[in-house]
Amino acid sequence: MNPYLITGPAQIGISGGRTSGHMVYKILEAHGGTLPPDVHLFFQNTGKEREETLVFIDRIAKRWNVNIVWMEWCRVYGQPDDAPWYRLVDFETASRNGEPFTMMLEYYAAYRKAEKNLPPVLPNFSNNMCTAYLKVKIGEKHMRALGYTEWDCVVGIRYDEPKRYHRMMAANDRGGARWDNVCPSFIAGITKEDVSAFWAAQPFDLGMDSDFGNCDLCWKKNEGKLIRTIMDDPSRVIWWSGTEERFDQVFRQDRPSYKSLAWSADQRARQVGFEFVYLAEDIDCFCGD
Repeated sequence: MNPYLITGPAQIGISGGRTSGHMVYKILEAHGGTLPPDVHLFFQNTGKEREETLVFIDRIAKRWNVNIVWMEWCRVYGQPDDAPWYRLVDFETASRNGEPFTMMLEYYAAYRKAEKNLPPVLPNFSNNMCTAYLKVKIGEKHMRALGYTEWDCVVGIRYDEPKRYHRMMAANDRGGARWDNVCPSFIAGITKEDVSAFWAAQPFDLGMDSDFGNCDLCWKKNEGKLIRTIMDDPSRVIWWSGTEERFDQVFRQDRPSYKSLAWSADQRARQVGFEFVYLAEDIDCFCGD
């Protein structure tokens, strides 16, 4: 059976990377170009996605004639229970300066102070709140708003990403969620090379090196990739370093702050012929390729 034939109700997550874009194409192809009415395609914007990512998702929707629901976090702590958790946006109105991300951090800081008398924290290894709130939670809220009580969550994970796949399946086995994770590209045996070949044959592409990632300076990226990204555009570090200073916290305890990474990027930019060697792997993320 074709793994891209999705039985609804289902939520397809498109991160804006090439792998999730390829998965969407194969799902549309399997369904004759049109998604079933109970299969929905979501993009949850954090405000820190690169512009190339937003353009890519908009082109997918227009060129393949598929509806992609864009949404962003908009919750303030202390609002009435019936106040919205997210707002619907589009390519033109989507946030581009981290506004949903900042709003979520303010919500979580206020929650910790009011409920636990604790200081703010930023996303970290033990509390991946950016994925949990900005991606998963608002996707779940929208599925509930559409009237569903249970559904499948379709995720773009390739065959050469077995660790990610098995973690997803382990989450299914644990239960407790309103959805099961489904990974058709893994079942289909799709590799990074397959995805690259697909996009090389298309009239449009993501238009950036995948090392940069969709989230412009995601804390899960390894230090070398972050420094390279800052060198490419030093203005990107302003939100990240400013957020660390504002909340008096760091995203990672095991490496320098974003302010220090910016300094390192500046020093390396002054070195003629400097080349990167990536010794560490990125951390898996819902927002990945």
